[in-house]
Amino acid sequence: MKIAILSKRGGRPYNQDYADSAEAENCRCLAVADGLGAYSGSEIAGETAVKAALKWFKRAMKKDEDPFSGAAVNKLFKYAHNAIHKVKNDAPEFKHGCTTLSVVITDGKRLIAAHEGDTRIYFFKSGSVEFYSKDHSLARLAADRGEISYDEIRTHKDQNKLTRVLGSDYFVQPDFKIYAQCEKGDAVIICTDGFWEYVYERDMEAALAESDTADAILEAMEGTLAERAPEGNDNYTAAIMLFCGDAISRDGEDADEKTGRETEREIDG
Repeated sequence: MKIAILSKRGGRPYNQDYADSAEAENCRCLAVADGLGAYSGSEIAGETAVKAALKWFKRAMKKDEDPFSGAAVNKLFKYAHNAIHKVKNDAPEFKHGCTTLSVVITDGKRLIAAHEGDTRIYFFKSGSVEFYSKDHSLARLAADRGEISYDEIRTHKDQNKLTRVLGSDYFVQPDFKIYAQCEKGDAVIICTDGFWEYVYERDMEAALAESDTADAILEAMEGTLAERAPEGNDNYTAAIMLFCGDAISRDGEDADEKTGRETEREIDG
């Protein structure tokens, strides 16, 4: 299994996205967060959520817990939510910080994908999108009501108005999907809205078709983003996991921003 992560600040002063991965007991966990830009401390919330998610994952694997259940990911997300609130309690200046969180755990044959917010999880089978996560946003609700098309979510005025996040006053359980037919050639891409707004599903499929190297796939998609994104564009992050039928390996990290800030088929609730 090959994993690579790309995370950059785009046209913003600093990066509020965070991404990382972990391995334990023959399972892999990949997590991506996007701190809410309008709220002070959200960059801390995003980093805290990812680190807490990976910490919970490694502890659960050490205890021989089964991560492939709704109960398991509920615990993981609650652990991350509580970790954010601990930071807020210790540093009141971060009291408004909130974040999205998307997590995939796999043993190479099964995976569970869970999320809150609009950081999307895409799963590809034979190079084509098999399913992807449902944004928790007002724009997605408008599409569900038939007021806009699903493609118009990317440019809708309410695209960044979220209905579910971590770090708010109350914990809300994540949506999740369990998939038990993973095999060599499959792929997962987790990406923040600053990425999927400009890199469409067909672009992801094209990049997967052109290379079997995780870094090269991210590089191709970043090139597409650079062609489309306006000046001053949002932070963007994409993490990819390629199912290769062998042990985990990690492609190179972004030279400037290391791990965390480096280089309609949906998930049902």
